[in-house]
Amino acid sequence: MKPLAALALLCLASCGEREDGLQLTLGLALAPRQTRAEEPGTAREFVRANGERVVLTRGLVTVGSVELKPCAEGAAWRLLRALSPIGTAEAHSTASPKRLGAPHVIDLARPDGQVLELGTLRPPPGRYCRVRVGFEPADEDAEGLPAASVDVDMAGNSLWLEGTVSPAGGGERRPFLLTSSNVATVEVVLDGLTLSAESPRAERVLTLAYDTWLDGVDLSAASAATEALDSVARSVAMSPPVP
Repeated sequence: MKPLAALALLCLASCGEREDGLQLTLGLALAPRQTRAEEPGTAREFVRANGERVVLTRGLVTVGSVELKPCAEGAAWRLLRALSPIGTAEAHSTASPKRLGAPHVIDLARPDGQVLELGTLRPPPGRYCRVRVGFEPADEDAEGLPAASVDVDMAGNSLWLEGTVSPAGGGERRPFLLTSSNVATVEVVLDGLTLSAESPRAERVLTLAYDTWLDGVDLSAASAATEALDSVARSVAMSPPVP
């Protein structure tokens, strides 16, 4: 057998498998761009760039998947990937050593800074530079799904925002309700995370800056909910690792 073919077969047998002992624990927290702390269950109030004052009285978003992405591949690795008959597309809620597929409903009722553990990945050794976060409709088994007694039906929804908006300079408050079952994804840069026998464990926390969720959103437009979900995705950032 030719060396390249043998190497390709070896890769197909082992690449993508979990590595015992290596793990990355991922969490998520609410954290506005303007530093402050909120108590559990309180409304979130902020001013938009156009001067409008927004009060979010209820906000829920569904994180459907989180996938760890390796750093840029070399030419030899890309060739081996091209030879592989195994596809890379993954269905909704499919988990793998580099992908968390269990959906979590994130509720603004959580206090700022409180970390919700999304899960633990057990990827093969290597350098990882990005995390892909998918906001997808919640299913009936989603973690954090509101109880049936609550007047919010997040099953089938990726976004639910309720609140009021006041004109710049003051005026009558107008209520709004935005719901969406669309999908939005974003890739967040890691700090060159390396998992190896020498560094087998790491923790990272994603943050959602809720005071940017309505940036650029025309609340009177039919597309407002879709625009808001896209803005939620853009609000994701990676917290600095804890020393």
